[in-house]
Parts: sequence; structure tokens; C-alpha cells
Amino acid sequence: MNPFDFDWIARRLERVAQRMEQMHLDAYLRYVHNWPRRLFADFLSGIARGVGFSIGFSVLGALLLYLLRNVALANLPLIGKFLADLVRIVEHNL
Repeated sequence: MNPFDFDWIARRLERVAQRMEQMHLDAYLRYVHNWPRRLFADFLSGIARGVGFSIGFSVLGALLLYLLRNVALANLPLIGKFLADLVRIVEHNL
């Protein structure tokens, strides 16, 4: 490769320009500089993340209580009494 091979440099620059167009870099830069739109999008994503976290935690908590109740009903000597008390406390506070 010749350091003064301008055809090679032109081809490389053309490829870089095509890849930048494929990445929609101009749309991303417009989005980054439009702070009200970005603030609104971040607000909505935060709400969605919070709702998803709440639903997921509720489902996992219910599943855990269901499993603990079944283990407590299995009459395991030491663990069963502890889990029965724990389930009773949780159900009482709900």
C-alpha cells in the first residue's frame, strides 16, 4: 500500500460514510440534542421499568410463598415449623 494511494483512501472514506448512514447517526444526534424529547423518553422508560419490577417482584413473592406453604405442609420436623410460622406471619400482615 502506497501512503499516497488516494483511490484507496477515497474508497475507505466512502465505506465509512455508508456505514454512518446505515447507523442513522444523524437521527441519533438529533435525538441526543433534543432534550425535552429525551427527558420524556427517559421518564417513560423509568415508569415501564418500575412497573415491570413491581409485577416481577409480586409474581416471584407469590411463588415463593406458595413453595414455602407446600414445604410447611410437608411436615418437615425443624424446617416445617419455622416455615409455618413465617407463612402465618406473612399472611397475617397481608
